[in-house]
Amino acid sequence: MSAITRAEIDALPAFPLIEPDFLTREEHAALLGFADARIELFGETTPNGDYWQGRTLMPEQIPDPSIRQTLRDLQSRTIERLTALLAAEFGESPPIYSDLVNYARWPAGYELQPHADSENPGGAPHPFPWRDFASVIYLNDDYVGGEIYFPNLGIELKPDPRTLIVFPGTLFFLHGVRRVEQGMRHTIASFLTFDAMRRYVF
Repeated sequence: MSAITRAEIDALPAFPLIEPDFLTREEHAALLGFADARIELFGETTPNGDYWQGRTLMPEQIPDPSIRQTLRDLQSRTIERLTALLAAEFGESPPIYSDLVNYARWPAGYELQPHADSENPGGAPHPFPWRDFASVIYLNDDYVGGEIYFPNLGIELKPDPRTLIVFPGTLFFLHGVRRVEQGMRHTIASFLTFDAMRRYVF
């Protein structure tokens, strides 16, 4: 099966892919309920230290097997949706694998400057060059700020809860997150790759 180039992917008007109601209401309630009930699993944030400390949980850190299964189900559906999109455009798609999945929370004060998930400006080495796509599933909207934005595209979004967004990891899809001013932003974040050697199984 022939590879799909990043230039071909960048040219697709379908990205960023936005899928409202991607989660069922039952999945949504379970994921938000888990975060409220097990907040201690995240630990303490360190605003002047590790940027992600106290803000993310990998599936293996989640003791509830039903929540881990929900994350597997969501990741499978995300891969199926992306595979279908690429197949519709190119006739076929190489296999896509999950590279990472985590539950991320964004307290007030946090933001993320524009970046790409697999490329750096000027061709500088990137620590994750295999990350062909990123996906974000939104769990709530009762926070102020926290919009995702794509400077090269002139797009800024605050998706409704239960929405999936997928976009390539290239510089064309440079993206950032506005500062969260109030509340707590909850998302399920993941990266997707054509590289089978980077497959993440949980």
